[in-house]
Amino acid sequence: MLWGLILGGAFGTAAPGLAVRLHVVADGFVSMMMLLIPPIIFTTVAGGMASLGSGRQMRDLSLKALIYYEAATAAALVIGLLVGNLLSLLPLREVPQEHAADQVASLRNQVEDFSTGLDTLLPESFFSAFTSGNPLHALCVGALIGGAMILGGERVVPVLDLINRCSHLLFCAVRVILVCAPLAAFAGSAYTASRFGVMHLSGQLYLFLTFALTCTAVVLGGLGTLAWRHGWSLLCLLRYLRHEILLVIGTSSSGPVFPRVLRKLELAGVPRATSAPLMAGGQSLHLIGTCIYLTLGAVYVSAVTGNPLSPTDQFLFVVLAMVMSKSAVGVTGSGLLTLVATVSVTQSFPLAAIALLIGIDRFMSEFRAITNLIGNAVATLVITRWAGQLDLDRLHLTLSARRPVEPDRPGEDTSVVEVRISDD
Repeated sequence: MLWGLILGGAFGTAAPGLAVRLHVVADGFVSMMMLLIPPIIFTTVAGGMASLGSGRQMRDLSLKALIYYEAATAAALVIGLLVGNLLSLLPLREVPQEHAADQVASLRNQVEDFSTGLDTLLPESFFSAFTSGNPLHALCVGALIGGAMILGGERVVPVLDLINRCSHLLFCAVRVILVCAPLAAFAGSAYTASRFGVMHLSGQLYLFLTFALTCTAVVLGGLGTLAWRHGWSLLCLLRYLRHEILLVIGTSSSGPVFPRVLRKLELAGVPRATSAPLMAGGQSLHLIGTCIYLTLGAVYVSAVTGNPLSPTDQFLFVVLAMVMSKSAVGVTGSGLLTLVATVSVTQSFPLAAIALLIGIDRFMSEFRAITNLIGNAVATLVITRWAGQLDLDRLHLTLSARRPVEPDRPGEDTSVVEVRISDD
């Protein structure tokens, strides 16, 4: 995977004319993986809830998750706001280019299509939950069926067995697609290098570096401390998820690695009954990288274009972003669309100013996706620990292994067909 990224970047720099055409390979890989996300969410959530056997346990887990998600979202928005205000103190000034209006108009059209499919939590029909592209729809239907199986008793045991076997089949399909992961990383890296090249020394470069350093500080400082307080090492977790992180760098999206991260956390001691709904919910309710981007980008753009946000405007923007950030899911680069949608509602500064972010959004998207991925993995482990369901000894054994190859499945999950995932 790492060699795919390195060779792709070199190829994109040396032959940009050919490399720019490789985006279809990376886009095709992401599309194939995203095709499997809704049914995987449905089967894992439904099967996981049914295995809990108690609606009270699910309510307690949901309450803990909601508290954590909202606290983390608010903290990420405030951090982005503070860093943005510090960055705006620099003597940086930018003027949107002449074609900025056309670029923003295109984004607004995408926002209209993007918002109409994500405004509602519930799908239009049972089958649209698997075709809408919104993981929340699959999560809601999976939770409904899982709750129904809890009430169904012994008569629905064959249905639960069928769902678990379908889940096994879907994860096998994921393994088939992941064979092409190095090629997708190569194509995505080559396209990025050929299409965007190297950023010029300007305010945009300062913004990108500031955002990258902020995300790094939040991950290593904030999430690292949280992991340490709950009994494990974040660095060991990052090593365990290294292949998934490299794939996110190549595709600029955390969606394609969702099934494999879900399975790895389960193999590391998180029961499926908790890992499935927590990871699925975190895909849209807990996007700390996107939240940092929203407030940092808005404060920076408004300041460098001569329309600084007042404290009242900043407060209102944070409140609205708490809601709008939930829609930044299912679409690569949706963070920029969410920012456009939020500014359209608040009207805090001219919408054309957002065109300053278009040129560097591909680079920022990679840091957003990596931060979202790590944040959701840490959140799943922390909330599972709160619920008293985390096998801490197994987690330590898995994370400290020099080469974690094909670990055994959790002993309490004997009803599911055995699945082994190799880390080579």
